[in-house]
Amino acid sequence: MKKLIVDRIEADFAVCEIEEGNFADIPLKALPDGVHEGDVIKISVDTEETENRKKNINKLMNSLFTD
Repeated sequence: MKKLIVDRIEADFAVCEIEEGNFADIPLKALPDGVHEGDVIKISVDTEETENRKKNINKLMNSLFTD
C-alpha cells in the first residue's frame, strides 16, 4: 500500500511526499475532506469495486452490440 505524506498546502493543491524524497502536487479536491499538513494518506486499489465496474461495463457493451 502506498502512502502520501502531506508536506504543505498551497492554494488548491497539497504538496505530498510520495516516496524516497519524490513530491507531487495533488489537487485538494482529489484528497479526503479536511486533509492537513503532516497527514498520512494511504492509497490502495479497491479490487471488489473495480471488478463490479468491469462487469457493469461489459453488460452495457453486450447490450449495445447484441440483438
